[in-house]
Amino acid sequence: MMEALVLIWPGGEHAFRLPLAQLELLQQKTEAGPEFLLNRINLGQWAATDLFETVRAGLIGGGLSAVEAQARVVAAFERHPLIEFKVPAQAILGHALYGPPDDPVGEPGPVTPTPENSEKTDSGSSAPSTASQPPLA
Repeated sequence: MMEALVLIWPGGEHAFRLPLAQLELLQQKTEAGPEFLLNRINLGQWAATDLFETVRAGLIGGGLSAVEAQARVVAAFERHPLIEFKVPAQAILGHALYGPPDDPVGEPGPVTPTPENSEKTDSGSSAPSTASQPPLA
């Protein structure tokens, strides 16, 4: 089972997940599959129902009852502009489609040189070439 995504959204901080049952519910409510729906939201061609149902289904999948999820989403939609639900809906669908983000690139802090990750030279420069070159004319 995929781990839930914890988000801060206009209704507070909650866990969101779209397991199969919630994906099917979301598809019925929006008449779109998850990738199509995400693309529609990304392109700015969404309807209020797209955002509302994505957040509601994600809350249910994250552990809230259907009644509690409905109440929280309705209350949040009444207090905030619709556009504030776009990014949470994108994150919820993205998490369902692609999983959690990859580990960040690079090291968490500076790398200390060790014999395994550095060349052993006294001057810090590379060794001179041993190939001879013909004299210049």
